[in-house]
Amino acid sequence: MDATTSVSGKGLQVGVVGAGVAGLSAAIALRRIGHSVEVFERSEFKNENGAAVSITPNGGRILERWGFDSIKAGGIENIQVSHPTIFLGCLHGAPFKSSHVWGTLDSGLKPQQVRRPKGDTLEPMAPTLSFANVEQQYGNKWYFYHRVDMHRQLREMAEAFGSTIRLGAQVMDVDPETGMIHLKDGSQIQKDLVIIADGQHDRLNAKITGQEVPMKRSGQTAYRCLIPLKDILEDEETRPFFKGQAPGFWAPALPAKGVMAVTYPCRNNEILNVLAVHRKLGQHATSEDDVVIDDWNFPATHEDLEHVLDGFHPSVKKMFLKSPEVKVYTQMKRDPLSKMTKGKALLIGDACHPMLLTHAQGVSSSIEDAATLEVFLADVPASGDVSATPSEKLLQRLEQYEKFRLPRVSATQILTNPIVPGPQAAAKHAEQEAEIRKYYSGPLPATGAMPHSPPICQFFFGYDVEKEGKAFIESLEHQETTGPEVAGEEEVVEPTPQPEEAIVKVESVAPIINGVQKTQVVEKPAPVQEASVTTMEQRVLDLERKLADMEKKLSAMAIHVSTMEVQLTPPQSPPAQVETQPLIFSS
Repeated sequence: MDATTSVSGKGLQVGVVGAGVAGLSAAIALRRIGHSVEVFERSEFKNENGAAVSITPNGGRILERWGFDSIKAGGIENIQVSHPTIFLGCLHGAPFKSSHVWGTLDSGLKPQQVRRPKGDTLEPMAPTLSFANVEQQYGNKWYFYHRVDMHRQLREMAEAFGSTIRLGAQVMDVDPETGMIHLKDGSQIQKDLVIIADGQHDRLNAKITGQEVPMKRSGQTAYRCLIPLKDILEDEETRPFFKGQAPGFWAPALPAKGVMAVTYPCRNNEILNVLAVHRKLGQHATSEDDVVIDDWNFPATHEDLEHVLDGFHPSVKKMFLKSPEVKVYTQMKRDPLSKMTKGKALLIGDACHPMLLTHAQGVSSSIEDAATLEVFLADVPASGDVSATPSEKLLQRLEQYEKFRLPRVSATQILTNPIVPGPQAAAKHAEQEAEIRKYYSGPLPATGAMPHSPPICQFFFGYDVEKEGKAFIESLEHQETTGPEVAGEEEVVEPTPQPEEAIVKVESVAPIINGVQKTQVVEKPAPVQEASVTTMEQRVLDLERKLADMEKKLSAMAIHVSTMEVQLTPPQSPPAQVETQPLIFSS
């Protein structure tokens, strides 16, 4: 079929490939700055499914600015009550029994939010983390959502902002140079800009980077399920796990077996999301040559899950097996890309930077990508003709977008590769940081910082991508206006000559020529001092004269002040602890 041109309108004509979180967020961001948006999604969204997602404050602040309704989306705040109820038997090291008493901690004990018991005895395994002050520290809340509920809310917002969403429209190819989108039905649509946001199994990224960067096994297999909380609370044996508990994480693990489960509630606290991660190939693969399970909804059996949980306390297994169904998938990873834009095309979300679940940044990073579009493309005018070559302004902004965004998402990708505590942990952390420095030169958390420890939280939760993006553009515009900064020489203070022989060097400021300001040095006799002036008084007078000269120079010069962040040398890695492993949070 012949290519068709999109309906004209204000702003750029933008095509978005994929209507997942990244694609819908991009549609919202672009519509907010007046660009026309058409989203192409291969699915019909008739039977949506999925697990829960964790939206940390760096992603949540963007949704809040957009007007996202967390209540309507069934969001559950990851909170901390001042006196949480916990299992008192396990607190004192006793093995778990359903008859043990549950109670409220005395005010003298610190609140416990993330509970990390041993999978077999349910005794405390590692220090728990408190998220009591997340909103006070970072300005926004931390929410848990059912992926379907969050996705539905984003879709409604994108349409309300004026985006067109075409379901059942599978994109087969994109030409980055022309902005031509090729659909499965044979039709072609040309755009000013194409945002590629079709997930980690995207096949178009090679069109941008010029090389294949394949997905590869992470060494982890994930079994996931959703359990109605009422079924857990109605069972006398499993009720104590969550009765009276504030919404948060509960993560039993058997490090020696390489198995860890992470749970948290979603959908108005009605459903418990469960993710059991096996650090081996799992039950559906026995070697690296086996077929990779890349479908999040690939069915597994309760027997499969029970086998993974071998060695866990019977009450834990009983609770997890209450799930109506079990899914399994292979957790994959990919090395950072060298580029994310070419011509009229841009990669965002998992299509650009798929991440493991370690720091719960997969979804939030995709939302950050979209928010960055809103910042960088706000002043890019309409082309008037989608068949025309991209404007210099658009190409400039896409290049700047890449320089701003790609280093940080590359660093985040590498940081999400978990490092198991042990004798080799310090060396592994050093290798990881060295790898990050190939892509990113900014500040990093302290070497060896564990997932969701304060340094990690500050690095992710405290980051405001819109604020940083605007500052980045302002710095570039300032450089264009003033030119590169010329380093000046440090003034040398010479000994004060005798009054009758004194010669004073005076620097007069010349005009700026070709971006460089020259100084002219002339000599003139120093004023003769009276014989009664002491040596100290002479020094004071000399200093006053120099200060006066400096004030004259400063008043004639254009001063450019630049700032940069200074990263302190991180502390050494903490001593290895064989009994614990990184806490992995669902993204």
